Amino acid sequence: MRLISTLDCHEGLKVAKPIYDGRNKILLNSGVRLTDKIITQLKSKEVGFIYVESPITEGVILQDEISVPLRMETAQHIGKVFKALTDGDNSRIKKISRGKAIRELKSVYERLLKDIKAKPSLINLLSNLQMENNKILQHSLNVSMYAVTIGRHLSIFDKDLYLLGLGAMFHDIGRSKLRPELLIKTELTEEDKKEYRNHTIEGFEMLRKDRELHLLIPHCAYQHHENVDGTGFPRGLKGKDIHQFAKIIAVADLFDKLTNPKSGKRAMLPHEAMEVVQGLCYTRFDPNIIDAFRKSVAIYPIGVTVSLNTGEKGVVVDYNHHLPQRPKIRVFTDREGNKLDNYYELDLLKELSCMIVKCDAILDEGK
Repeated sequence: MRLISTLDCHEGLKVAKPIYDGRNKILLNSGVRLTDKIITQLKSKEVGFIYVESPITEGVILQDEISVPLRMETAQHIGKVFKALTDGDNSRIKKISRGKAIRELKSVYERLLKDIKAKPSLINLLSNLQMENNKILQHSLNVSMYAVTIGRHLSIFDKDLYLLGLGAMFHDIGRSKLRPELLIKTELTEEDKKEYRNHTIEGFEMLRKDRELHLLIPHCAYQHHENVDGTGFPRGLKGKDIHQFAKIIAVADLFDKLTNPKSGKRAMLPHEAMEVVQGLCYTRFDPNIIDAFRKSVAIYPIGVTVSLNTGEKGVVVDYNHHLPQRPKIRVFTDREGNKLDNYYELDLLKELSCMIVKCDAILDEGK
């Protein structure tokens, strides 16, 4: 299977991996041939990337994925809790209903966390885009999974990983109090910025009042926009004054935003987003957390096309879990750019002189 941006899809390509809708139902099944109408629908639903069949990647199977149905079930429970927390009704009946919704979310999240911990790492970073996007719910869930991945690499204890994951899940709940038009504006006035910054306080106030939630969870919402150099908000905290969980969530938050499509623009691929994140080291982000994230995820997803410094071009077909930045490549053009009839594989962990110099999600015609 080859990974391709929906902006580069064309008629006739065959879907290799199911795409789900927001109700945990298959929107588009594997084996379906793309038409212009289907492609337009995928773009309108802001599905960023899809997997399509290709002779180059015959026999390649995605492994170590987190269950899509389980992710979608978790997202549905997040939606119920968000709704319960933001409706402003504090009657006894509503409080009982809200407590039940939170406990149900905790239960399904425990199953998701168990699934995550059973994998070597959260390696298929783009698999979460194989679904119709409910932005706020999917963003909350994605950030939670990325944060747990970082936490695992930092050897955070399991009981604290659970709190980190829940804190990440609720980090942006305060955005529900913002004007809808503010969330889609490309340029903010000073008044807009002031209102936007208030979402961290709103989130903290919503979460701290609920007895079902550990006090660390509202603090994640409160501090996730603090920068290590003191330029963040709402309090301008520096370095060690910012809780480790908030530092982790801040990295995961930006990474997920960069790798999701926005207003018809192409989403960044993981290696591109990682470059942006690393560029904010020591100013916005803690370098130890960036290093943990870089070492614990594969920034070149299976199926993505890469160019090597040798002139060869190929597709990522497998990971090296101990060094995810050095994947295994199935080469389909030689050093002179000639397309090959017989593909061969290079393990970049063994071929140390070979380097990836370009990565994209554009499918070569005829392949």
